[in-house]
Amino acid sequence: MIAAILLLLLTAAPALAQAPAVFNVKDYGAVGNGVTLDRSSINKAIGACAKAGGGTVYFPAGTYLTGTIRLESNVTLWIASGATLLGTKDLAQYEPAAKDSVGGPGGPGNNGFTRGIHDWYDAIILAEGAHDVGVIGSGVIDGQGVGNPNGEQKIRGPHALLFFNCQRVTVRDITIENPGNYNLILHRCEEVGIDGLTAHGGYDGINLMDIRNVTIANCRLFTGDDSLSGRQWERVTVSNCILNSGCNALRIGGRDILVTNCVIYGPAQHWSPTSQRFPTEAGFQAEGFVDNMILSDLTMINVGTPIYVNYTHRAPSAGADLGIGRIMVNNLTVLGGGKTPIYISAPADAPASSIILNNVRMTVRGGDNEEETEGQGYSSFSILRSYGVYARNVKSLELHDVRVGFDKADLRPALIAENVGVLDLDRFHAERAAEGSPSIQGSDIGRLVLDGKQVATTQARVTNIDLPQNGAVTAEPFELKVAVENPGAEGLASVPLQLGKESLTRSVWLKAGEKAELAFVNLESPESGEVEVRAGELAKPLHMHPRGTGGTVSAPYQTYEGAPATFKQFDKNTFYIRAGDDDPHVQHQPAMQYIDEYGAIYLNHGLPSDGTVVVKMDNPDLRGGWGGLTGIMVRSDITKLGQPGGYAILGSSPADGSYLEWAGEGSGLLNEHTKIEGYTVWPHWLKLERRGSEFTGYSSTDGVQWTKIGTAQVPGAQDVLDVGMFAFRGSARFENFTVEK
Repeated sequence: MIAAILLLLLTAAPALAQAPAVFNVKDYGAVGNGVTLDRSSINKAIGACAKAGGGTVYFPAGTYLTGTIRLESNVTLWIASGATLLGTKDLAQYEPAAKDSVGGPGGPGNNGFTRGIHDWYDAIILAEGAHDVGVIGSGVIDGQGVGNPNGEQKIRGPHALLFFNCQRVTVRDITIENPGNYNLILHRCEEVGIDGLTAHGGYDGINLMDIRNVTIANCRLFTGDDSLSGRQWERVTVSNCILNSGCNALRIGGRDILVTNCVIYGPAQHWSPTSQRFPTEAGFQAEGFVDNMILSDLTMINVGTPIYVNYTHRAPSAGADLGIGRIMVNNLTVLGGGKTPIYISAPADAPASSIILNNVRMTVRGGDNEEETEGQGYSSFSILRSYGVYARNVKSLELHDVRVGFDKADLRPALIAENVGVLDLDRFHAERAAEGSPSIQGSDIGRLVLDGKQVATTQARVTNIDLPQNGAVTAEPFELKVAVENPGAEGLASVPLQLGKESLTRSVWLKAGEKAELAFVNLESPESGEVEVRAGELAKPLHMHPRGTGGTVSAPYQTYEGAPATFKQFDKNTFYIRAGDDDPHVQHQPAMQYIDEYGAIYLNHGLPSDGTVVVKMDNPDLRGGWGGLTGIMVRSDITKLGQPGGYAILGSSPADGSYLEWAGEGSGLLNEHTKIEGYTVWPHWLKLERRGSEFTGYSSTDGVQWTKIGTAQVPGAQDVLDVGMFAFRGSARFENFTVEK
């Protein structure tokens, strides 16, 4: 026994002799009172530790006010319980990563940002080109929400933790609060372990770009932007995490990725600093190239869409990252899903390889119908045509033990498949409302396999074609309905539709003898005049009105171009505005709360102290980006950007529905608003009532029944205000614009 103990001591001695040294920051002059700037003292401690060959830099209890701390190789920061690193509000105390480290403007390492690169890469703790580094402990890093007018979107400040070109990185048990930008960002790093990180507020929780061999476990991320995001991942596992986001919980891409045993829920505890919204947009959204990704044992509660993979509208900007390989989802539970279903979409000429859903239980809030999808683009904010699963351009789609349902009757189909090579449904169950559309629909389905057996296609009998009562407009989306009956056995019935020179075929699962009405939405015809619509043996003429080119806006209306804009007037009170960059994927673009620029058609001094403004709005360009905003504007002087005074808008955003915003006392910016959440149904009506300085906003889907949005007291609202229509990074057609005095 004694010999064994001696042997243990002898073998342990070398390890004890090589134990890393501990460098207490207070021994190098740090005060830790939250007032004295400790940055220089902390960096001295790090330098001494690195010079000694490495070790631990220790922060005992206290509050250490600091700017950028530069972490060196073989150094671990230990932030003890009761210790806080407090980011200073003095922006001069922050330093960026070296230009060469991030690849220069536009380089692959800088997330595509080409402006203000050095401001983007400021951080409280910064490591670049280092190895064997870490930040551990039960302490706190508090960024104080420091903003930067030279940062992205003119508001983003320093990150909390930032690692570039690093190897063997450890982040463990730290809490980050209120960073000016991301909580933790790693670019071009390998061999990373993140465990027990807690993040509150800021933008992204953990952002990883071009990384390999990473494990993320036991993290709790409560963020305004994406909880866990990035692309170009290789060999990454994420497990046992709680994700709460005002944007996307998971927005990730790469190959050989496993995400397992996580809880995702909304609404956000901390609103999105950019959009100022709380609803969680997506449980998972693909970012960049995706292949060999497994999402397993996930619970999602109150998310807009559980899974959103959309490369169709990203194709022009996705470049080399474009591509969807294999994605497998196992054991997914969704409660309180929104209006956007599980959505998989790839370009028609580059379809997704394989999408497999195993053991999915999904319940959505429901209450929608196909008519509400008219005028919608394809975005994670859209009301799409199915409530359960929507797949476009997929080689192989498998649904095994998938059950979808709703809390409130939803009239949309449960599943839509378009240009799917093989659709394999195995024990698929979908709840269907009494007046709801048939559960399984699609077009260009190569082969349908139901419970292991291939299903033959039959032909449905068309009994009626219901056309738009007043015709349609050339090159603008419209809807028609086709009534069908299945004369044969239960199966997948084909319904061909000819619209002028264009033809398409809808497939629908019908029981024997079943009658149904199919909605064909977002149809477009380039032809004008009388166009024949033929379905089966029936044919009807549809009058296509030519799309007006519009003319110059005329008196008494005036235009103001506070951003590059296009203005058109079609008749006495029908207008069109397109203003600003409305591409939803263009970076650097702030929301309207942070920048005062727009295009407007308005009446000078047109709204008295008691008056009501009403307008109908439509979305002819099918724009769906979150940043776009269109609606009614009132202001002391619409041509005076940024100036204080009475200023309010009642706007509609594809991402957020309709809401009322106004400028606080002396601000000149829209820094107050009603609750921002919801979806936009096109077309719709907006109504803004004014009683002195009190403004009340309403919305309607029919112009008769109105829903109150909210009421605001607008400071500086003089007796008579300018009033009109506006667009911010978006476009809309405005009809029947009226001011009742």
